[in-house]
Amino acid sequence: MALVMQAARAPVGGGLRLPGPTLLLILGFAVLASISAMSITLVYRAQDDADRVNHTLRVMNAISQFQIMIRRAESAERGFLITGGEGFLRFYEDSKARALPTLDEIGTLTLDNPVQQARLAEARPLLQSRLESFERSIAMRKSGDVQGAQADLKSDRSEGAMTRLGTLLIEMKAAEAQLLESRDTASRHTAGWLTAVSAGGFTVVLALGGLALYLNRRTIAALETAQQDLEAVNAGLEQRVAERTADLKEANDEIQSFAYIVSHDLRSPLVNIMGFTSEIEVMRTDLFERLAQLREKAGEGPEADGELAADFEEALGFIKTSITRMDRLIHAILALSREGRKEFLPVDVDVGELVASIAGSMAHQMQEAGAEIRAGRLPVIHSDRLALEQIFTNLLDNALKYRREGVPGLIEVSAVDTPGFITFTVKDNGRGIDPKDRGRVFELFRRSGRQDRPGEGIGLAHVRALVRRMGGLISLDSTLGEGSTFKVTLPRRLPTDNGKKTND
Repeated sequence: MALVMQAARAPVGGGLRLPGPTLLLILGFAVLASISAMSITLVYRAQDDADRVNHTLRVMNAISQFQIMIRRAESAERGFLITGGEGFLRFYEDSKARALPTLDEIGTLTLDNPVQQARLAEARPLLQSRLESFERSIAMRKSGDVQGAQADLKSDRSEGAMTRLGTLLIEMKAAEAQLLESRDTASRHTAGWLTAVSAGGFTVVLALGGLALYLNRRTIAALETAQQDLEAVNAGLEQRVAERTADLKEANDEIQSFAYIVSHDLRSPLVNIMGFTSEIEVMRTDLFERLAQLREKAGEGPEADGELAADFEEALGFIKTSITRMDRLIHAILALSREGRKEFLPVDVDVGELVASIAGSMAHQMQEAGAEIRAGRLPVIHSDRLALEQIFTNLLDNALKYRREGVPGLIEVSAVDTPGFITFTVKDNGRGIDPKDRGRVFELFRRSGRQDRPGEGIGLAHVRALVRRMGGLISLDSTLGEGSTFKVTLPRRLPTDNGKKTND
């Protein structure tokens, strides 16, 4: 692994360093950001210029419409005065009705132009005066005074209000035409800048892209050379790892065999000791009876025999206790040795059902202890059922065993899915574990805290061995006096012994 890391840190291409692509990438982003900012600004400016041009055209169109309405009203008025036709009168009324709103529209459109507003202020009374003149002539014609109406028609109307109103409208159109020309020029200028920026940006990006492609090819060539070197190193490394793995497996098998042989051979003398201890216990009665007979013949009292019998019974009790403990330890070593050699049989296991089954088998103990097991939604995992059962049984039994006095025991089991793995959590509100003992609880024959519960310190060591063999991890988080949380992370699909995952 060290060789791989050294190869990965080696300079690409035999000492060649290529900072260019990184700087080029930063430069490219800067150029693109600048072009984007300038383009957005120019687009908004072009839109604003277009809006201004459109606004000016609307003003000019409104002024033209107003001129047309005035001319139509005047023509309709003359036609009515000459012919008296109702059609001319209706045409006049329509033109008059549309003239005033058109003038108001011009006023609204030119609110930002004080000069135009001044012209409009002067035009309004002139329009009103001219319309009043039209109304008088029409009234005369309607009343039958045809000669008076025609005389008014023949009078010179080229002077006065109508002439000034026409002049004002011409001035307004001329002013708007100048605005249109200046705004159109500004719009073309902005469009030119936008085109230039886009073309320039495209050119710069194209140049940066070509340079990036060139540097990328150089980098790829250097990486290919480095990859070849790395593959050569890895080839030798993989061979060494395979050899070391084979050596470790052989050593592990030897250790397992040694543990099995030693523990198995220890049982023979232990069985003999157990047998002879039973013989001594049987002989004790006969021995003390004979001793009492001898004392009686010698004329001595049996007082000393009571004390000797108590010592003999105490020594025999120590021997039997040690034999029992030794037997449990040998049995534990044998069990661990068998587990180390056992082949896993992966199947789909519903962990929720498994935990419920374990909780059911512990129901009597939980009822006596006043404890409760709560399990959340637990997934289905492809693993060895017996190994999972041993893991959860030991963790639940451990939580139930080391509960706090006077506190209703609560054990919570939950799971969190992660890609490829599932983390199971067993949390309790028991005694907790002192920080200095957290590493020791996973060691064989080691226990923490008060030794007021039966056990040999095997359960958690067995759990850790199983979890490791299954390709997982186990961790402990505990607060003394508050409780402990064990987290077991296992692969979603149990790997086989050759390192490959089981088939679907």
